[in-house]
Amino acid sequence: MMLFTMIANSIFRETNLIDVAVLELRKLLPEEWTVEPTSGVAQSTAQRRQLDGAIDVGAPNGTSTTLAVEVRQSFAPRDVDRLVGGLSRVFRLVAPDVPVLVVAPWLSLRTRQILEAERINFIDLTGNALLRLDDPAVYISSSGATRNPEPTPRGRARVRGPKAARLIRILADVRPPYGVREIASAARLTPGYVSRLLETLDREALIERAHRGGVGAVDVPALLRWWAGSYDVFRSNRAMTFLAPDGAPRAAAQLATSEQRTQLAVTGSFAAGRIAPIAAPALLLVYCDDTAALSETLGLLPADVGGNVALLRPFDPVVWERVSEDGGLRYAAPSQVVVDCLTGTGRMPAEGEALLAWMAGNESSWRYASLTKLEATQPVARRNAA
Repeated sequence: MMLFTMIANSIFRETNLIDVAVLELRKLLPEEWTVEPTSGVAQSTAQRRQLDGAIDVGAPNGTSTTLAVEVRQSFAPRDVDRLVGGLSRVFRLVAPDVPVLVVAPWLSLRTRQILEAERINFIDLTGNALLRLDDPAVYISSSGATRNPEPTPRGRARVRGPKAARLIRILADVRPPYGVREIASAARLTPGYVSRLLETLDREALIERAHRGGVGAVDVPALLRWWAGSYDVFRSNRAMTFLAPDGAPRAAAQLATSEQRTQLAVTGSFAAGRIAPIAAPALLLVYCDDTAALSETLGLLPADVGGNVALLRPFDPVVWERVSEDGGLRYAAPSQVVVDCLTGTGRMPAEGEALLAWMAGNESSWRYASLTKLEATQPVARRNAA
């Protein structure tokens, strides 16, 4: 972080970033190793046009390799596609043994994950780094800043909060293709806001844009995991914890016969476990409009510690969208349950991942085929949630 703070306000040339990357690699590798900038890789005119630079890495036994360096002032997940189709593709064809190193001021978690999946090395100026070499053999991974030290540029939408959640839920719950105005209508958002959010999601490689700026494809697991980074089931909602004296399963059974059952939706472990069970659920999470009335109906006792029931006042009415009923109980949509579990406690993140895996293999069981199909059910869902 200190290094980034010192140089964040200066405008880097490519050679500046390469020099900084050399210094960082020297700190990461043992003292006996050598790290030096070089131009030895770029032998042909075509290769020179593809290279920002190169770095030689040498081991104490005399073996060495050259890293082809790609320098960017900013590097988003979508840029990985361009890199794989450009620099990385060239070197995989012409010089398949030459590893690639991406250098940037900061790389997001998703960017790093995609680079790692493509077997591309990286280093940023906050300390995030991955170096995997076969000869000489080395594996180094380090963590730096989880958030961009630089402010978000004006005009780029931040994908967080209730409005963003409505858009994400539409993208997850309904198969594309669909246009900006169709999404805006279904999510009760303005077309301009939707367009800006889609630009951000496309930059993160979470969606594929279609003709005229609409959506052609959605990476649902990645989208929901990404949403979980700016959401917290216990903080985003107004949560109150209780102790059910007869246990959480008994409280869940009581919900099915409660007069308030149409004004609630079960989420978390009990909702995930009915579809993709991994263990007996321990904590009952319920969205409801009146926590005081429901807690009295179920005979719950307030509990700051050791509670087995949590009642949630929804952060937005979107939690009532696409609910389903089973055995007299209403359950939140799988996409909502996943993000609630991923941001929960104990086993809940593992339960969220298990549900995600089930969703990937059973899309027709939970995902609407089109926005037309969704709109046909929407009036009923909204009337029940009112």
